[in-house]
Amino acid sequence: MMHRLRHFKSDNELTSTLPVQIRKVPKSLEEIVRITKFNKSEIRLLYKGFKQECPSGAVTEREFQAIYSHFFPHGNCQYYTTYLFRVLDRRKRMYFTFEDYIQTLSILVRGSIKEKLQWIFRFYDISDAGKLTKQTIETILHSIYNLLGPNNCLHQPLTDATIEKHSALIFEKLDFHHVGSINFDDFENYCLHDEQLLNTIKLLSTTTI
Repeated sequence: MMHRLRHFKSDNELTSTLPVQIRKVPKSLEEIVRITKFNKSEIRLLYKGFKQECPSGAVTEREFQAIYSHFFPHGNCQYYTTYLFRVLDRRKRMYFTFEDYIQTLSILVRGSIKEKLQWIFRFYDISDAGKLTKQTIETILHSIYNLLGPNNCLHQPLTDATIEKHSALIFEKLDFHHVGSINFDDFENYCLHDEQLLNTIKLLSTTTI
């Protein structure tokens, strides 16, 4: 147990509340340091918070939605959490673990600009087609507006027309080849030349853990 995180439960405690098919033992602390950009102290702290929300060690989509509903009580988080869960559940097991969570967090907080853009692109690419369309962008925007709820910080009415107009403006900027879809290279090229967008992405790197 010398190589386990200080806050990790024993194997029996960790798996006792999970269905047999998703019983999971956390990787060693050294292994998590190797696959992320966090140090041991940060990982211990992050795991302490994770196990408070997810004592079983594995998070299903329904549990993930329940967690989000606490943070957005006035919104509908169902669709947004479905799309975000898809990215966290990298191995398509119908649940994600602390390792999945911290690897994603490592990209968003400490990753390179390219790594962050790849993650954002994958989040928007809800059909795993390797390209974005106006419809996929509109779908994600719908989920974000629904998440924020009627008293959203954008102070705009949550109408289909508003969302359609917003997605059309975004897609028009990205689809500079006018082919009706956007691949990652086009997405990256646009983002790298948008200083305001880059500054927003870089803010993730200054997030306090």
